[in-house]
Amino acid sequence: MLRPKSHLSRVAPRLSWPGADPAVCPRGVTLPRRARGLQTSLLQRAVRAFAALIVSLVLFSFVALASADDLSSFEAARARYERHEYARAVDAFRALVGTDPPRVANALLVLESRKYFAASLLFVGSKEEARAQFRLLLQQEPDYTLDPLAFPTEVVALFDEIKEAIRHDLSRKREAEQQRELEAQRDLLRTEQQRRTNLRRLQSLAESQELLVQNSRWIATVPFGVGQFQNGDRGLGVALAMAQGLAVATSVVSYIGHQRIADDNPTMQELRETRRVERVWQTTNLVSFSTFAALALIGIVDAHVRFVPGHVRAKTRPLPADLQYWLKQQGRGFAPVFRF
Repeated sequence: MLRPKSHLSRVAPRLSWPGADPAVCPRGVTLPRRARGLQTSLLQRAVRAFAALIVSLVLFSFVALASADDLSSFEAARARYERHEYARAVDAFRALVGTDPPRVANALLVLESRKYFAASLLFVGSKEEARAQFRLLLQQEPDYTLDPLAFPTEVVALFDEIKEAIRHDLSRKREAEQQRELEAQRDLLRTEQQRRTNLRRLQSLAESQELLVQNSRWIATVPFGVGQFQNGDRGLGVALAMAQGLAVATSVVSYIGHQRIADDNPTMQELRETRRVERVWQTTNLVSFSTFAALALIGIVDAHVRFVPGHVRAKTRPLPADLQYWLKQQGRGFAPVFRF
């Protein structure tokens, strides 16, 4: 059975895009696939945003209810404290902050609960537990101050005692930490000084060159302490050189004096005195020359008896330019900083 076409199809023919599906929009407009996909995506996003809003509202309601419940529980516990029902107040505050972590989430309620909890514990005889609650309170808020008009003297005194003890402990810990830092800096400085010393030693070893010098027997035979100098005995060498030099000088002077007398023509009156002076010069020359000969022989014998075959002599050599630059950089690479 054929249905007659609507008059709308004659008045307003349907619009379509090339390649469009036969799906029709409410006003007779055929949408392409891309437009229909965008419409579906927007709808899904709207649904997700609405669901997230609902969840947030539910969570906020739970948080508000929980906060209101915590506040009412705190007020009830504090009312028991103010009625001097300290045992019941202890049980109520223990339910709020007696666990780890506390049941109460609000930080201000935690502080107030611990304060009244400690006071209640002190009144029921649990002083050590009261100390623990005051200590937890001060760990959370170190600068907290207890109102002396709102609490009895013994509560305020115990609170101040715990606060002073914590302050003293913090001061000792701070001093110990500063001492550790100072010791660490001193160790670092000692390490750096040792490193620089080792660098200087390495530089000295790198710049020095050892040469083995062979000693000679012929040189050991030379007088005036030359053999001793060659063997490395500078003290004996200097002594022999000075003594032998003095003996040689005396021998030369006495010889010259004797020769001058030999060239003179003394008179009969001067002959006796001239002969006396001549004997003095001869004796002096003989003694000085004998002394020189004896010292020279002693020095030569000693040089041969204690002969050293060779000795090592250090010779300085320049470092390569790149190594010198590296050593300079290593020397500038540390600057200790002290903090007090």
